[in-house]
Amino acid sequence: MEHSTVRSFIQSLAHRERAEIAATVQDWGTTTEIRYTSPLDWPWPRQFAYTREFFSQDSPSESLEAIHASAARTEEHVVNFFSPELDSETAKFMEAGYVQAWVSTLLSRKLSQHWDRPPTTAVAVHEVTSPQDMVRYASLPGISNPGAARDPSIHNFFAVSGGEVVAKGQLVYLPGGVGYVSDMFTKPEHRRKGLCTVIMWAIESKALSLGATHACLAPGHEPASFGLYEKYGYTPVGVRSVLIPGRH
Repeated sequence: MEHSTVRSFIQSLAHRERAEIAATVQDWGTTTEIRYTSPLDWPWPRQFAYTREFFSQDSPSESLEAIHASAARTEEHVVNFFSPELDSETAKFMEAGYVQAWVSTLLSRKLSQHWDRPPTTAVAVHEVTSPQDMVRYASLPGISNPGAARDPSIHNFFAVSGGEVVAKGQLVYLPGGVGYVSDMFTKPEHRRKGLCTVIMWAIESKALSLGATHACLAPGHEPASFGLYEKYGYTPVGVRSVLIPGRH
């Protein structure tokens, strides 16, 4: 399940970037390149701007070969490398001149049944169905850039309390059984009120209705440090090393 879940995560992420911001996606074997239309800023361990990002489950040599084939070796780029033998295989990237920025874990859980609906006395959860809904969804910060367009594989949800948009989350579901949960955000002043649970319930219920058998997510550093998603039954299913060129 690990390999297929990681692959579903990569494909879902690539689909979202293509649908939302017109990124170009190309597969080099099992290495996927996402080429962004506008430069993104990279902060650590050195700052630079990049438009090319790679996600790979290949061996280090095959991954590096794909990067060379795409002519990205001489440009700033980011590599997300998944492997069960991460330490030894990441070392091979370092030998090729890369620096490890950080390590992150992909989480997954089996969607066996619908949750009991969480209390929503003061909170209403809405799925985005109109441009007006999208504006409300986008009023909160996040990693998704949905704009006004909607895609049949991307499902956005937001929670409203007292007329205020207080939390949001996104599901990307492509045929294959694994739903990608992303863009989870709750306003700081509204945290610890169960809003994440409400959004997760809506997302997982939607995933089940679409035929998903599993869900996966890639938490940021803060949620990961608190074990936020483990309480919902998510467990590690893949580990990635995020690498950048040492210098150009």
